[in-house]
Amino acid sequence: MSVQASRTSAGPERCRGLDGLAVERLLRGAVLKGQDPRELLDKAGIDPSVYGNVDESIDGREMFRLVEQIREALDDAYLGFLAEGCRLALERERALVYFHCETVGESIRVSIRFTQALSADIGPQLVEEDSTPKHVCVYHTIEGVDRDIFVWFRFVWIFHQFSWLGGRPLRLRRICVRASKPVQPNGFDRFALFGCPIQYNAPFDAIYYDRKDLNAPLVHSTYAEYQDYIDSVPDWFATPSGGLTWRTKTERALLDFQRAEMWSISIEAVAERVRTRPRRLRRDLAREGESFQQIRTRLRGELATAFLLVTDLPITVVGYRVGFSEPGSFTRNFIEWAGVTPSEYRARYKSDSARLAAASVLLNERIGS
Repeated sequence: MSVQASRTSAGPERCRGLDGLAVERLLRGAVLKGQDPRELLDKAGIDPSVYGNVDESIDGREMFRLVEQIREALDDAYLGFLAEGCRLALERERALVYFHCETVGESIRVSIRFTQALSADIGPQLVEEDSTPKHVCVYHTIEGVDRDIFVWFRFVWIFHQFSWLGGRPLRLRRICVRASKPVQPNGFDRFALFGCPIQYNAPFDAIYYDRKDLNAPLVHSTYAEYQDYIDSVPDWFATPSGGLTWRTKTERALLDFQRAEMWSISIEAVAERVRTRPRRLRRDLAREGESFQQIRTRLRGELATAFLLVTDLPITVVGYRVGFSEPGSFTRNFIEWAGVTPSEYRARYKSDSARLAAASVLLNERIGS
């Protein structure tokens, strides 16, 4: 089947992907290096008419193929966006180093050190922010390219790469980007794939990880496995590693119950919602390093901290809003979540603009206000 025929037969949903203007921006580094963008699209099995066309788009597998085609044409893992690129032979060496690591966190740290040694145009760091690992990325792109789409591309690469190494999707706590929110006429939200709050117009570009994910062991240990993964042409707009994890399914079900102010919902009710059995759900969550109680407690804690920062509600009212009828019980549980009392947390972080922005996003997503 031809590319054009495939595009037509996919129906109206086919347009909800990276539109032609974004594709043009993604190809800009290659164009500045003398490459013909339409030829690259054609070699990637994509109809060249998408280039610069806001009414056309590419899906997640097509984007993966296009990126691979650009990388091979330029011999540059950074798609021509940086003055000093990264040859693919070095990128392969980086991948080989991963397989000597034991955990996802160790592989990320090794990748950061490798990148720091390669180029002054990228300055990654993994630092702690209130016990949350923060992966800060500094990108010095060349003139004439769209830095924002390069940052997004690199974050997609990081998200999928380390999710694959750990064998399950990373549960990102949030993402900060210096760019404003990208808006496409076709309604495609290119940041939705990360499944976490996004802070736009931030002072830096960063990914916030869940510490449990970084402590998770690697499930892949050979370059042959990595090559098989590349050959499979992963869908970069889908959840990494295929499908939703049980943690994600459980969180979504619990959030639905919590929106209905059902705070102490049982695992039996959640298991029924996600179409499994309670015993199996406990077992599958344990395999992912989670427990039902931990997830339920964490979600309440996240909402409580957001209320404390975004609103001026009295602390007792915040406790009621997240399901506690007794102020003392709320305070005890909050100390377990945050390590400090609710009043101390509010006083300490109320003026923290980054925390405030993230809390506002979370409240808007959870309760729509």
